[in-house]
Amino acid sequence: MPEPRSPERIIYSKEHLLYLGLTMFLFHCGSRSQLESERRAINFLYNFLALSGTDEKCVATAETMSYFMEKMNPADSLELLPGEMTKRLITSRVLDKYRNSSGEFMVAVDGVHLHTKKGRHPNAVYKKICGETYSYYYALEAKLVTNDNLFFSLATVFVENEDEYVKQDCELKAFYRLAEILKKRFPRLRICFLLDGLYPNKNVLRICEKNQWAYFITLKDKCLPDVHEMANWKFDLNPGRSVDYSPEKGVYQHLTWALNIKHEGQCCHLLKCEEIRITPEGIEKKTFVWLTDSRPNKKNAAKLAKEARYRWKIEEAFNIQKNGGYRLEHNYGTIGFAMKNYYYLLQIAHLLHQLMLKSDLFPKLQKKFIAREFAGLPHLVKAYLAVVAENTLKARRNPEV
Repeated sequence: MPEPRSPERIIYSKEHLLYLGLTMFLFHCGSRSQLESERRAINFLYNFLALSGTDEKCVATAETMSYFMEKMNPADSLELLPGEMTKRLITSRVLDKYRNSSGEFMVAVDGVHLHTKKGRHPNAVYKKICGETYSYYYALEAKLVTNDNLFFSLATVFVENEDEYVKQDCELKAFYRLAEILKKRFPRLRICFLLDGLYPNKNVLRICEKNQWAYFITLKDKCLPDVHEMANWKFDLNPGRSVDYSPEKGVYQHLTWALNIKHEGQCCHLLKCEEIRITPEGIEKKTFVWLTDSRPNKKNAAKLAKEARYRWKIEEAFNIQKNGGYRLEHNYGTIGFAMKNYYYLLQIAHLLHQLMLKSDLFPKLQKKFIAREFAGLPHLVKAYLAVVAENTLKARRNPEV
């Protein structure tokens, strides 16, 4: 990792400052000022030096850390790290059980709002509201998602205007850049994209076809009326292409599909799921429609519909990062490269927390700590361990707990 600071002014190593930034998210500090308070604790220095492997005599201030984050270009370091960590998990085959029915990893892509500042600022897109100009900071994220709520970052592209005189950047343009990055970093990875209603256009379909990526793209009611019309015509022509399915008690789905639909020169299929859910409040009816390259039939339609709905899991991941202690929308810094570096550190911290909660190490460490702290109180220890085991199980099922 290159050193962006002047050699004669360096007091703290870059490893020290990077781990300090990571600690801010691992401890759910929520701000640099809270980190400044935490670093003054008696045991902080000893534990921090053991983690970072450095030998400083004291812990750097949050202001020193922020200066380093402003200067360090993430393209040389942190930009690659979340994706490389996920790649290590993939190549180690620990995620193989999360492949879908076709042997592909489910990758959800979505934009996330980071924060807003009044006025025009660099590395942002601009909007005018009631005559006032605001700068919006966005990122487009590709996350590997699983059926038991694991979310691992593969790549990130920031939605930003490089020049104020050119047309503004947008999420769709960012997706084209993201696709190039994914192909370069994961050339042989089998991917099934989960995309929202912004993406059903010929360019996206061509990119997926060229790179041999599968996809499920949400199709809204008023989007692509010609495709809807063709699908309805095929529904009437082939009424046998349907199946009824109940994934759980009180939930009933009617699945229909239309094959070989032409959209702007691209051939794809349409899968429709009409769901009725019986709740104590009444009956809920929902309809989901997807464009996909996977060919539905009576045997796999229900499984395809289930996989297509995993797209909402990336929204759950962002919700955890916003409201689960990481404070994704907090302005940790926008000068220089600070915003991007803090974003990547947050993704790394979230990944580490997930691995900790899903592993068997966490409950073992808890048991050792409790046994040491409450030695001589066996009845209390036994009762407390039961509570810990129950809470750990809840945390694994719901990361927000």
